[in-house]
Amino acid sequence: MQLDDTHIQMVDLLRRNGRLSIAALAEQLGVSRSNAYQRYDALVEAGVITGFTATLDFRAAGFGVAALVFVSLKQQRWQEFRERLPSVQELEYFAVTAGQHDGMLLVRAADVAAIHELVATNLAQWDCIKSTETVFIMDEQWDRVNLRSGFAGRALRATRDLTDGSTGGGLTLGSLVEPGEENEVAR
Repeated sequence: MQLDDTHIQMVDLLRRNGRLSIAALAEQLGVSRSNAYQRYDALVEAGVITGFTATLDFRAAGFGVAALVFVSLKQQRWQEFRERLPSVQELEYFAVTAGQHDGMLLVRAADVAAIHELVATNLAQWDCIKSTETVFIMDEQWDRVNLRSGFAGRALRATRDLTDGSTGGGLTLGSLVEPGEENEVAR
């Protein structure tokens, strides 16, 4: 799906507040409710929006400590490792990584002792894990990636109004500018 500026703005609004109504989205985007519904449905249908979730204040929820656990695996045991991951109740996020370690687990627990128990007792028993390195998170600041950066060097072409000569306004068009075309936008 090709995302235009309105799609990007819609997704940004929903990422900040997933409970916005279609009417509120339409108003904030400056489009009709019908247009907002069509765009929303298209984003869901294309799999750009995959769901909605609540965000938590982890400390208020009783998870006072977070850590990154880097794992190095016995390479022929990846499947076993992936099959066991759902048993880690403290796991919030997992990523396969390149470099010194094979993967990274973001884990949260009530206290340092619980993280120690997870790493030193639980994960240490997994034959598929060669080694671990735990880094405690001292402070967190969380923000969302700017969706415009996802266009990898391309920029949205400046929008322009195409009027049909009537006083009813016109159609606003926007398109992507490929790298090297930036100077052509000003023409």
